[in-house]
Amino acid sequence: MFFNPFSLFYSWVWLLPLYYFDIETTGVEPGINMLLTIQYAKLSRDFEPESDLTVLKVWEFGSERDLIKFFLEESKFFEDPFVFVPVGVNLLYDVIFLYKRARLYRLVDRPLADILRDKAFIDLKPILVILNNCEFRGYSRFIDMHMITKTRGQDIPVLYAKGEYGGIVEYIKDEYQATVKVLKQVKKLLEKYTSLLGGVEGAENRAIVCFYR
Repeated sequence: MFFNPFSLFYSWVWLLPLYYFDIETTGVEPGINMLLTIQYAKLSRDFEPESDLTVLKVWEFGSERDLIKFFLEESKFFEDPFVFVPVGVNLLYDVIFLYKRARLYRLVDRPLADILRDKAFIDLKPILVILNNCEFRGYSRFIDMHMITKTRGQDIPVLYAKGEYGGIVEYIKDEYQATVKVLKQVKKLLEKYTSLLGGVEGAENRAIVCFYR
């Protein structure tokens, strides 16, 4: 599958289709660990939900391969960089993990380097790291502080092994709500910064001046 230059065109003409995106796994190594869930929901430019949260669960599909195959066919995730634009936290990890598991089942043939070069996504992680005094350790606290459940990502493999699927779904929904809340807060902060530059048009003009200098 080759990069489609027309996708770049319609990404400018129409609004990019933004989707909250996350995965749950049995561990952090895609070579030995597997995907348990893929969750997503359509978002507006203001990060307001425009669809219900969809949670694809491996225990309902019966196999990891069927789970991944269904998601890739529905989303065209690796086929076109602008059809499904993921929004979330630490997305580079999620995209690579999904790719390597899909590659294992021969569900994707594009080189990973090409996908990482072309794929559009909006990742909160760099912003949260900066807000965390440029420390990587503990940056997720900005998400965690808005969560109700005491379950955390590292607990998911244990819950899966015990067959406590309800606890996994509860965590997924809670994390989704918390992440969307932080997305909205960060957007407001950045909009205040943009207003100091004279709005979006003013910021663009300053960028052009700086470029030609």
